[in-house]
Amino acid sequence: MKEFSGDGQMTKINRIKYLLFNFVRGVMGHGVFLKTKYWRPKKIRKAIASPGREYSDDFLYENLRNLFLGKEIKMLDIGCGSGYVRKIFHDLGYSLYYSGVDIAKHRDFDVFSKYSISSNFTKSRIEDFNLKEKYDIIFSISALEHIENDVSAVSKTFQFLKPKGIQIHIVPAFWSLFLYLWHGYRQYTPARLKKMFKGKIFKVYRIGGFFSFLLHFFFITIPEIFFRTNKLHNLKIYPKLIKIVNKLDRFIPILSFTYIIIIKK
Repeated sequence: MKEFSGDGQMTKINRIKYLLFNFVRGVMGHGVFLKTKYWRPKKIRKAIASPGREYSDDFLYENLRNLFLGKEIKMLDIGCGSGYVRKIFHDLGYSLYYSGVDIAKHRDFDVFSKYSISSNFTKSRIEDFNLKEKYDIIFSISALEHIENDVSAVSKTFQFLKPKGIQIHIVPAFWSLFLYLWHGYRQYTPARLKKMFKGKIFKVYRIGGFFSFLLHFFFITIPEIFFRTNKLHNLKIYPKLIKIVNKLDRFIPILSFTYIIIIKK
């Protein structure tokens, strides 16, 4: 069965096909062993976005300093969107030379330009991206799942990487299927990750646990997808709940909904 994108308008039949296909693929994709490390934030900084986005940002704040020795970094952001990650690097004291590539320029892209020494945007699919620049870091967050041939695209990115450069990709894990339902082409499994990064040195962190999964499902998934409202997400109690579920996740660290992959060239 040919996979298809869950983005945009879909018929009811295609929605059912999408869920069934990705559910079966997700179950089968866990039939191989992949060493992962469970990670949860020591400190929740803002607690205003979804647990997955909050935890991903907190991971970067807590771990980026251990990945780079120098303070000047040349970065390629795949599927960059607003390019908000520039603020994280800026907050950590890095001098960032930033290049973003996406199929369309986000309305807030220029807003975050002040957090880098230089910023440029290229309207392109990564499959068609052919600049001759070399980068210290290639980054993506919630982007690879929107690329039809992600294995080929990731393989291509290594030609843009400096000899000691790294890649950081943040992608939805299998359990995110139940949180986002129709999102991108796929969710990621151990089998998919081993296929994408075969022959490379990489580490995989999984984030999110049982309680943060429930918080997302009942405060974001159901209200926003089925009732078209974000009222629960915007309640004053929501930031407190994220901090609570983060602490509780350590007792039941299952249903992780996000993978963070760090790859060395």
